[in-house]
Amino acid sequence: MEKVKEKLISALNKDLEREMAAIVRYLHHSFIVFGPNRGPLVQMFRAQATESMAHAVLMGEKITALGGHPTVKVDQVFEPGYQTVEDMLAEDLKAEKAQLELYCDQLREFGDSNLPMKLMLEQIIVAEQTHVDEMEKYLRTSNRELVLLDGKGKR
Repeated sequence: MEKVKEKLISALNKDLEREMAAIVRYLHHSFIVFGPNRGPLVQMFRAQATESMAHAVLMGEKITALGGHPTVKVDQVFEPGYQTVEDMLAEDLKAEKAQLELYCDQLREFGDSNLPMKLMLEQIIVAEQTHVDEMEKYLRTSNRELVLLDGKGKR
């Protein structure tokens, strides 16, 4: 049982490192986005940073509840210099997908033996999937591939 708890604390600390990195990445993107759509994008990036902070708080609180010590490490954040909005969104989408995969792996590993952990991870997974869906919509230029033909056109 103690081994499982140590493994869970380690996994949660990895999550915490990645959520802290997401805060930094999203805030950075909110600072460097330019153009006519700057206002809504700044709001979106900062909302994402706020949600990452909420996830980080959950992780830190859970780690201490389990008797562990929350890390102060931040996962490395890629900083290439100039980025287009599409570059930023693609970077965020990649990070969100990686985090979603990590949470899903943890749910498989820890969910069956720990109901509160299972429920917490499921809630976070729903939020992360929503982020992935939103980033994909931002990057999509049309709904052409999603439109069902109404009988007037051909594919």
